[in-house]
Amino acid sequence: MLAAMAFISVQEALAKYLGEHLPVSQVVWARYLGHLLLMLVVLWPRYGNQIFKANKLSMQVLRSVILLVDTALFFYGLTMIGLAEATAIFFSVPALVIILSIPLLGERVSTSAMLAIGLGFIGTIIIVRPGSEYAGADNFLFGALCVFGAACCTAIYNVITRKLANSDPLPVTLFYTAMIGALVSSMVVPFFWQMPQGSLQWSALICIGLFGGVAHSLIIAAHQYTAATVVAPFMYTQIFWAIFFGWLIFSELPDSYAYVGGVIVIISGLCLLFPRRKIKF
Repeated sequence: MLAAMAFISVQEALAKYLGEHLPVSQVVWARYLGHLLLMLVVLWPRYGNQIFKANKLSMQVLRSVILLVDTALFFYGLTMIGLAEATAIFFSVPALVIILSIPLLGERVSTSAMLAIGLGFIGTIIIVRPGSEYAGADNFLFGALCVFGAACCTAIYNVITRKLANSDPLPVTLFYTAMIGALVSSMVVPFFWQMPQGSLQWSALICIGLFGGVAHSLIIAAHQYTAATVVAPFMYTQIFWAIFFGWLIFSELPDSYAYVGGVIVIISGLCLLFPRRKIKF
């Protein structure tokens, strides 16, 4: 999980860099095409045509399209806000998943969980409130809303994934995630195509999908070796990579509001992960 968070952060740094020079639709296309190629290399030799056999095809397509919209919103938001701020806002996903689980999965939510959700949204508001020193306040707000929209899509995607868990094998779900994203983005990208300039942009386009695919594979491997509650807290190490790459590549450092809000959002997420455990200080 630690390695997966590092790879995801590299992918997001590449997305931010490419989004400043190329259309976001082209960046999304490269991300999914690379992911699809990796899934074919990993899954095809072992499963063959079985990876196409989905028991709930319509739900697989819906799930994959939602993730595609998620990626587009997040990549577009990255062109307007910093990596660290975007990552911190995205950590609101656990709270959003629980909120959606009430109407969609019929789950009950405890009072402590609702308090943790409220705390998480307070942290998100703190992050979004101040504006930005490297972009106008309006741009920052719109970018933050795009990232929050991506977090909402991820929450819906996670709920649908849980519904699919009992009907379709994991390799099938993994393959459809990459295939649908690659097919849809391939139909859109010709209308926005812009020739990359220089070897750096070409290299970033080639690598972005591979880093994303490797990250998702590592997340799956992490969950195969131990319980989700064990590895989930390590997802929050992504914020440190985001701060590092934001500083190294884009000369960005979060302001005090982003730090405070990010800590609050992380505490909220950890409370939701361990609702029955007492935290000793």
